[in-house]
Amino acid sequence: MSNGRIQIVTGMCCDVEGQESLYPQAGGLSSSIAFQIIYWRCVVVYFASSIRNNPNANHILLTNAERIPNIGNFQTEEFFAEHGVKVINLPFTYQPPAEYYHAFRSTFYKFDIVKYLKNNSEDSDSCLSLDSDCVWLNSADRMISAIEKYGLVNYDLNEPEDKLISYLSRRQMQDIYQELGYQIEEPPKYFGAELIGGKGKDIKKLSDEIDSIWEICLQRFAEGKSKFNTEEQMLTYIYNKEGYAAGTGNPYLKRIWTSPKLYTAAQSDLTLDVWHLPGEKGYGIKRLFREIANPKSTFWTVPLGNKFAAYVGSYLGVPKPTPSKSFLDMLDNRMSGLQRRFSQLKSVLNK
Repeated sequence: MSNGRIQIVTGMCCDVEGQESLYPQAGGLSSSIAFQIIYWRCVVVYFASSIRNNPNANHILLTNAERIPNIGNFQTEEFFAEHGVKVINLPFTYQPPAEYYHAFRSTFYKFDIVKYLKNNSEDSDSCLSLDSDCVWLNSADRMISAIEKYGLVNYDLNEPEDKLISYLSRRQMQDIYQELGYQIEEPPKYFGAELIGGKGKDIKKLSDEIDSIWEICLQRFAEGKSKFNTEEQMLTYIYNKEGYAAGTGNPYLKRIWTSPKLYTAAQSDLTLDVWHLPGEKGYGIKRLFREIANPKSTFWTVPLGNKFAAYVGSYLGVPKPTPSKSFLDMLDNRMSGLQRRFSQLKSVLNK
């Protein structure tokens, strides 16, 4: 195990009015406080679950927000201070042009996070930056061991080569790779960006590679050429080009879909260390947040390990939804529908 620090990080990048983007899993206007509160709840759950499982790690929140809002009666900033979460104001500098891509604009903030880690980590540190809608089930020990072995860890999504992912298939990405001078015999592996993990020295190298492909893609966009549309595609290019072993984070993390139309949770997920749950922002994560907000709730006392995983899973629908979760999800869907219709009616009446 490393003698350096363990840095566990997430980001909260708030879109401003006039620079909104599309985030299908949350919906709504991304500059609105209602939209952003969904993600602030995720941030709280992310850190609370890590604090329970990684009490000796350095926990860091990086945000471009001018102020941290309370969530109802929950004192968000006080919670971070009480639990040792360091809050750093970090501007959003990797902002693509308005027409670069229609969705996920603020996810490029991950590049600002990598640069922060480059400038604020020692070579021996182990850095783990994950999406805020991730939940920790176990300690980071196994991930850190993988970082020690591989330098960087990544999450292989094992996507089909002709499936469109943010308007590009792996086969189409292969064409861009070849235009950039990287010749490969078959469509490249495709990696999720919810996990960015590495030794401090490898994070520094990654940051430099990000700057290179970022400038290349901006230039290709200006010239009307095909380019990588998302931070995920840019990171994927780097991991492939630099020859990092594929799927080194897969034994510890999984992107889990929990909607009735797409349900990928399995019993084996209870043995993982982190779940990424994009579809639970407005459902299980919201309800788990309420438990975390109560310092006397079971969340803070349930034993770590299997019991903690089972407890958290009962809220998040892993390995399967409980009847109470299914019922509450249905109520939330109906309430969201009513709120959308009310907002539409209000908009019409105000015209």
